[in-house]
Amino acid sequence: MQVREGGDYSKHRGEVPGPGLYNHAMSKPAKAQHCDVAVVGAGVVGLAAAAGLALAGYHVTLIRREPAPPPRASDPPWDERVYAVSPSSRGLLGALGAWDLLDSARAAPVYDMRVYSGSELHFGAYEAGIEALAWIIEQDNIAQALEQVVSASGSVTQVVAEVAAADLTTDFCSAMLTLESGERLQARLVVAADGADSPLRKMAGIGFEEQVYPQRALVAHLGIEHAHRDCAYQWFGDHGILALLPLPSDEPGGQGRCSVVWSAPTELAGALAQATPEEFAQRVQAACGNALGNMFALGPVLGFPLRRRVAASLLAPRLALVGDAAHLVHPLAGQGLNLGLGDVTDLVAALKREGAPDGDDPGRRLRLLRYQRARALPIAAMGTTTGALQQLFDPATSAALGSLAAAFIATRELGWRVLERAPVLKRLLIGRAIG
Repeated sequence: MQVREGGDYSKHRGEVPGPGLYNHAMSKPAKAQHCDVAVVGAGVVGLAAAAGLALAGYHVTLIRREPAPPPRASDPPWDERVYAVSPSSRGLLGALGAWDLLDSARAAPVYDMRVYSGSELHFGAYEAGIEALAWIIEQDNIAQALEQVVSASGSVTQVVAEVAAADLTTDFCSAMLTLESGERLQARLVVAADGADSPLRKMAGIGFEEQVYPQRALVAHLGIEHAHRDCAYQWFGDHGILALLPLPSDEPGGQGRCSVVWSAPTELAGALAQATPEEFAQRVQAACGNALGNMFALGPVLGFPLRRRVAASLLAPRLALVGDAAHLVHPLAGQGLNLGLGDVTDLVAALKREGAPDGDDPGRRLRLLRYQRARALPIAAMGTTTGALQQLFDPATSAALGSLAAAFIATRELGWRVLERAPVLKRLLIGRAIG
């Protein structure tokens, strides 16, 4: 991108900042740089937003805290952070040109999923009429592909900086971002992709609702004795929610491996966090009933707290929230990234210039409202569904019911069996999960 200075509508504001615009004193601020869209945050969702908006015809400035990482080595260590990329997210990555840049040897399709809670529930790509339920891919693999797309774009300028302040209201036609260096960036739209604790969301005065779950997630990669056959597994029980996700072998016919995501009750999670990686592998093997045979550690065990968070609004004047800045969900459905990439898809669709009746301004309120309306149902449905499942299988729920616990568990298991025998309901559930 060629960064343009000023612009006709820059006359709507003076050179002297208003009260509270900067976090540090400046005697004579430099003239602001100008772009169509400023994307703040260079995680997977931020990179996808920058690439998508550039493809839609906008000049984009991507503001990132750290420089772009060097290209991946030919055989890098496995990243413990993996995503279950849905068909719709694959479609977005394909449209951006990132899907073909992935290291395909390190991506595993999920053709089947088996969920256990007293009885078994099976989901299959074949019965849903799709190629795969998802693809399990390392975060670093996706990020590197998107970095290539962004770097190759002639419409994206990258800036390594932190945003010190944001003025979203002084100028009706644009937002003004002040960087820690004192430089200023004038943008017609700011896209906040700066994470769960989004500084931009705070600057905009957007609150959020939060639910902290009495669980902690532990993730690791384990070697497995038996082939996973491109099937994902999930167990619900007193131990929490244990998921085994297929990963490709190092080479054809080589040692099998899987990614483990164990959302364990707080007390159990504390004990698991104190275990060695080898001890953790044995605990997983026991919890899943030796479903994949003997298991052994392939790396460290990482842990993080679980919470649900939803922003009170996705919008402020000249600002849109995407990804974790807008919402967090329980990882039991593996849909956090897909929800964020859905934000990007709907934001780009709302801002497309071709034939737009409201001109080329990406920050127009009506356009942003189209984005917020498009995301309302997916965000609410995913948050409600994952929250309800977590509570439904939380041992604390049964304990709180006292003498009614047995009836509650029996009813829950009956519903599980009914769902397994109802193909139409299963297809609807699969469609919601992968949409």
